[in-house]
Amino acid sequence: MKNKKKNQGSQDQKEQGFNDFLHDYKKSGKLRDWDQRKTMAKAVAKACSQIPGLEKYAPRIWECGKNLGFKACIILDHGKKLKRANFCHCRLCPMCQPIKASKVRNEVYELAKAHLEKFTEDTPLLLTLTAPNITGDFIGREIDAHMKAFERLIKRKVVKEMNRSWFKALEITKNHDRKDYHPHFHILLMVSPEYFHKNSPLYITHEKWLKLWQEAKRDPSITQVDIRAIKDTGEGKLEAIIAEVAKYATKPSSYISKDKNGNPVVDKEAFKDLHYGLRGRRTIGYGGYFKKVRKEIKLLKLEKAAAEAAERLNEDGTPKEEKPELCRECHQPMVDENYSYLDKLRRYFRNRQQDHGPSP
Repeated sequence: MKNKKKNQGSQDQKEQGFNDFLHDYKKSGKLRDWDQRKTMAKAVAKACSQIPGLEKYAPRIWECGKNLGFKACIILDHGKKLKRANFCHCRLCPMCQPIKASKVRNEVYELAKAHLEKFTEDTPLLLTLTAPNITGDFIGREIDAHMKAFERLIKRKVVKEMNRSWFKALEITKNHDRKDYHPHFHILLMVSPEYFHKNSPLYITHEKWLKLWQEAKRDPSITQVDIRAIKDTGEGKLEAIIAEVAKYATKPSSYISKDKNGNPVVDKEAFKDLHYGLRGRRTIGYGGYFKKVRKEIKLLKLEKAAAEAAERLNEDGTPKEEKPELCRECHQPMVDENYSYLDKLRRYFRNRQQDHGPSP
């Protein structure tokens, strides 16, 4: 009996330890990889400390996301909402990249839904524009050349007439075997039903797209473009389309690999190439109806934020007592959960001393 109690206590401690590790689920049911992101960020910070000229970024990335504060439902599977974090906002930080990419995806999804509400029969096209690979010292100049080429392309009469909205995102991936970089555009175009009519003057063939891009880029050596229509615009399909198009400028896999023990290893040369190539350059853009709706949505959000701020104050200007935030799934009050990254474990662990309110 004595051993049984001892074993039971040990099991309770294990369960308590499991619950104290960070488990943050997406809507899809998949786990957000906060532990892996932070471990990679630590490796990037260490690499920055060893790259001449980038040392100043090391402490910022090292401290990025060290502490995370959530509002959480007492039912684990119902997920969490990130409320507090000390992010560094460095472009190549593995902690910040997914957050920025998620914001862009959500915005483009919101714009696409607004477009399809107004133009219910329109169809999204996915256009990919490529160019020959380049070496690291040409990344910045190639980004500038891509942007100017896209401006020339989108202003062509035949392209202006065939789409009502567009979103572009430039992505750069590294070919580790050849040690060069592949810049390419992911573009979402919203076209009217007339585009697909037989002998429509709006329709652009694959061969025509290739020629238009060669002329805009002023590079006849380009051999590939990809254009495809997405007829199914159901909610799940539309989200998948947006995730494919609204990609971040570069993935961590372009400059981070793993050693035989699974530890992240930073390619310092690639990191340096991408840092200086992307620095100060905007890699996404909106046009047509998207641009108009984006301004309207931003204005509405500012007005909503101002109204919510006013509602939180009493007539004398003092803050009202905050109402508990409710879970969208079960409508129970959400509680505070705070986590700190532990270097030895390479995981986020619950810091209950910083929590407020009932513990789950």
